[in-house]
This record gives sequence, structure tokens and C-alpha cells, in this order.
Amino acid sequence: MNKLVKLVVVVILLAVVGSIKADNQLQKAADLYAAQSYEQAADVYANILKTDVVSPELYYNYANACYKSGQLGKAILNYERALVLRPNYEDAKFNLTFVNAQIADKIEPIEQFFLTEWLESLGNLQTANQWAITSISGFVVCLILGLLYVFASHRSLRKVGFFGAITCLVISVAALSYSFSLQHKAQERAEAIVMVGAMPVKSAPDDSGTELFVLHEGTKVVIISSLRGWFEIRIADGHVGWVKTTQIERI
Repeated sequence: MNKLVKLVVVVILLAVVGSIKADNQLQKAADLYAAQSYEQAADVYANILKTDVVSPELYYNYANACYKSGQLGKAILNYERALVLRPNYEDAKFNLTFVNAQIADKIEPIEQFFLTEWLESLGNLQTANQWAITSISGFVVCLILGLLYVFASHRSLRKVGFFGAITCLVISVAALSYSFSLQHKAQERAEAIVMVGAMPVKSAPDDSGTELFVLHEGTKVVIISSLRGWFEIRIADGHVGWVKTTQIERI
């Protein structure tokens, strides 16, 4: 028993020391950023992320430092990562839109059906965990209203219970669907950012393949498949091709 207590104490102490160390590094990065030493601040933020300390704010601050130090690709990559963790992060959205306007590639995306676009926007209002909580809450309310429908004596209350239960069930299922969708997107990590100044996109996974077009730093792509150090990618306008895995980084 004493050994178990000692082990717990050691784990708690290590966690406290780690937290203090991370806080000190965060303050150091913030001080460097305030002193306009943006590249050094970016390096400190990158080192913090290597310790598996992750948060939307950390990615956001790292992205700001990257942008100020002229690292466009890394800036966009980390704004995107912040939004994966918190889809409704308004500051990250605003900065990402601003930085995206500076990308050399002006790609016209395939026009989506307005309802599909609206549903995607709705899904980004909350994180996967928040949608899961919404789903559970909706289901609980659905059960309560279902009991009201079964046991209420007045017809008006039974109507409220019946239609209310159906509405809450639909909300619960929709919220659960959004939760799974966002979680799958985060785990799959199919989207990536071009990290080099200019990247030729080939017709085949080989240096001798025909050059189809060129993408520039900061452009977002979707990874379709991989083969021997090459990724098959698709861009927003639907064009596909092959690029080296070292030239892009997964969000």
C-alpha cells in the first residue's frame, strides 16, 4: 500500500513539475513574441508541442509567430490544427482567412450544393465532444418527453410529449452524426498543407512523371492515397496528381 501511495505522489509531482515547466516555456514564447523575436518564439512553441502539450490556443499562438517570421505554410498548418480542436475558434478563423488570401495559388473550389455547405457550417459550430454531449442531452430529454407521452392524462400534454420526443431524437441522432464525423476527420487527417515554396504535381508517383501543374506554399490539399514516398492528392477544383510526401504536412 505504501508503495502505491509513493507511486501516486511521484506521478502527481512529475505532473506538477511538467505543468510548471510548460507554463515557463509558454511565458518565454510570449515574451519573445512581444519583443518581436518571432522566429525564436515560433521555435519555443514548436518545442512545447513536441512534449505533447496541445491546445487550440497553443496552435494559434504558434501560427501567429510563424506568420510573423515569414513561414506561411506553417502558419496556415497551425491555424488549421487549432480549428480541428475548436471549429468555432473565431480568432483562428479570421487569421486563417487573412493568411489564405496571401497564397500564390488562386484555386476556384467546386461549387457545393447550398444545403451541404450549410450543414457543414452547422457541424463546425461545436467540437466532437460538444456534439456528443448535445446528443446525450437530447436523448435524455427525448426519454423524459416519451414518459410524458405515455403517462400524461391530458391530450395536450401527450401531444407535447410525442412531438417533443421525436424532435429531441432527431437532434440527438444529428448531433451524434456530427460528433462521429468530426472525430473521424481528426483521426483520418486526410487534409494537408503544402510546405515548400513551389511543388510540381506529377501524373504518376515518379520523378519522370509528367508535370500537371504547380502548387505553392500554404495551399490545402486532400490526400487520397500513398505509394512509396508519394501522396496522391486532390485540390479544391477537383484536379488530382502525385507529390512527394516530404513536400506536404498533414493537418
